[in-house]
Amino acid sequence: MNSIEIHSSSFHFFRFEKVHAMDPQMVTNCCISNAKSESPFSLQENVAVTGQWEGAFQLPNVPIHLNVLPNGKVLYWGRRERPEGSMDEHHCVPLLWDPETRSHTPTPQPRTSEPDSRTVNLFCAGHAFMPDGRLLVAGGHFKDGHGDNQACLYDWQSNTWVPLPLMNNGRWYPTVITLADGSALVVSGSYGDATGNTPNNDISQIWDGNTWCDLDPLGKPLPLYPRLHLAPDGRVFFAGTNAECFLLDTAGRGSWISLGERHEGPRDYAPSVIYDESKIVYIGGGNDQGSELPSNRIELIDLADPEPVWRAGSAMNFRRRQHNATVLADGTVLVTGGSQGRGFNDDSLTGPVHTAEIWDPATGQWTVVGSEDFDRLYHSSAVLLPDATVLSAGGGEGAGAYAQRNGQIFRPPYLFRGERPSIKSAPDHVVYGESFQVATTGPEIASVSWIKLSSVTHAFNQNQRFAWLQFIKDAGTLTVTAPLAPQTCSPGHYMLFALSESGVPSKAHIIRIEPGQGQSKPAGVAAKLVSRSSPSGNPDVKSVHQSAKNVAHVAVAIVGLTSLCPYGLGACWGGAYEALSKLDGVAAIDPVANAEDSTARVYLSVFDPVRIQQWPEQFARANGSYRFRGIELTLSGEIREGSSGPVLVTDAIQSGIPLKALADGEKVQWDRNGDRPRLATAQERNAYRSITDSRSPDGKSTPVRRITGPFVTYGDRFFLCVRQIEE
Repeated sequence: MNSIEIHSSSFHFFRFEKVHAMDPQMVTNCCISNAKSESPFSLQENVAVTGQWEGAFQLPNVPIHLNVLPNGKVLYWGRRERPEGSMDEHHCVPLLWDPETRSHTPTPQPRTSEPDSRTVNLFCAGHAFMPDGRLLVAGGHFKDGHGDNQACLYDWQSNTWVPLPLMNNGRWYPTVITLADGSALVVSGSYGDATGNTPNNDISQIWDGNTWCDLDPLGKPLPLYPRLHLAPDGRVFFAGTNAECFLLDTAGRGSWISLGERHEGPRDYAPSVIYDESKIVYIGGGNDQGSELPSNRIELIDLADPEPVWRAGSAMNFRRRQHNATVLADGTVLVTGGSQGRGFNDDSLTGPVHTAEIWDPATGQWTVVGSEDFDRLYHSSAVLLPDATVLSAGGGEGAGAYAQRNGQIFRPPYLFRGERPSIKSAPDHVVYGESFQVATTGPEIASVSWIKLSSVTHAFNQNQRFAWLQFIKDAGTLTVTAPLAPQTCSPGHYMLFALSESGVPSKAHIIRIEPGQGQSKPAGVAAKLVSRSSPSGNPDVKSVHQSAKNVAHVAVAIVGLTSLCPYGLGACWGGAYEALSKLDGVAAIDPVANAEDSTARVYLSVFDPVRIQQWPEQFARANGSYRFRGIELTLSGEIREGSSGPVLVTDAIQSGIPLKALADGEKVQWDRNGDRPRLATAQERNAYRSITDSRSPDGKSTPVRRITGPFVTYGDRFFLCVRQIEE
């Protein structure tokens, strides 16, 4: 156990104990110690500014996946049931948590269809709610990087899991969002292929209530868990985690339009939040080049602008990666947890950020609020509950990290600013554009908001969206107008809040919005749906792979890259692919990384050693989440005798490239288990000697040879290390 103190320029926060194992007595002592700590102000006097964290409580599992159901209960699951269990379990037992009673009830185990009826581990799946409140969960865990091809529906009313037809392939780390017509779009996720690699599933699919419909791929690998939002025109906006952003029109076979790049570049394990009907904020994440520290900067975009572009906003008080962002009842955004340290998931003494902060879209400013008692890092989640509090929970269960089987409730500052209004009555469902009656008691109502139910995992809420609702007041009754179109608020269940003039929210009334008479019925509402026509002949990753090989090129390069993601280059590939595409002279890239060797194959349109020498610097500017280890080239030419040894003369370089023997540690192929370059074989070590032993004494050239080996520089000179020779 280690002691930590956190300070900020505005507040002094209490001393807490960093705990890696859940000890109820220790939690109690910690909370008592915090309450008695010396401070320039008392806790009670300042909760209207800092909010208040309740004491931590135990959970039966790590809530890596958190979902707020239409009945107000929370459905969650982790990676494994037993802390000592396998990291590659092939089953899971999701749990229901009741915020009122704090009780836990297991659900049945998700399974595939008969006759197989095998159990499915929903860890690392994607999920979002259908319009009728059923939760669609796509993919899951077979092993790291290798996703399941099963999808399931959880019915909150019957407490049952229903298997859907199999998807086109496995998906590990996919994203699911609900479209304007009520169908569900599933994007990305990786799977295991026959070669042992883990390519990205580049075929996005739509579940329309009856069948899966394939969309044409983008033509380049997408990142895992892409940050997706429904745009106000009904298209899907890709906000990250790569730098380049897109709009996807899901009509027909689908079409893609690039919207340029975020200025902050690739930022993974960061929240992207739609905090108004068309406005998005992207918060921190990623790794800065050189320091490998995450960002504290944010970027904003309004999709309603004629030409949407990203702009910078006020930075957070803390750098964060693996953090969560939750839209609160008053439209502000609460950021919790994360690590401010280097790399993927720094859980050292100084890495975790316990202090939360709130961003106000109206002012653009951040306010530091209270501190949690536990680390909330990788695999933590946070959701807004119907009583307008926030559940922050979990963390750990990955890459050797400890498991945080606990949660904590945050009472935002708005709950301490006066009397709380109450919603006495409201309808359970409305249609778009409908005016409906809401009866309230308590203080005067100044605003009405609603927020779609949360569905969170891996630092991204796949279902959350926020809107202010127009209303008219009349003697304690509000006449509220529902949004006009599903493009701005997709069909489904929302938490309706009435807020006082002091900004204090009521408890939520959960309300469902659906199309009215004459409007198209969303999936899950009609008993029978007309299926979209499923396109055929979509190019998959194999055909894209072959296209890359067939591209006109003058040389092939193998680039060694070490991903800071613990799952290796194969699983964490999207950002690397994007960065490689920006290197000078690159014509094409194989869309599948070599997971075994942690390398990428690129095809050169121009062979220029001077340009190639600039690649590490160019790659560094594009992405800080990978270490550039080196370059291996395959070149054809004649071997001639130079002034200081043999050289390879090519069409591009008549003066020749000096050749040298392969030295220890120069291979770009990587041994992940040993965390070092792969050892050279005897044949590789002797490759250079075979040249020197066979060269003619008169220095004349030898027949054309194909030489493969690392491209290295010493000062202003470059050499090709001979690893392999082909006639």
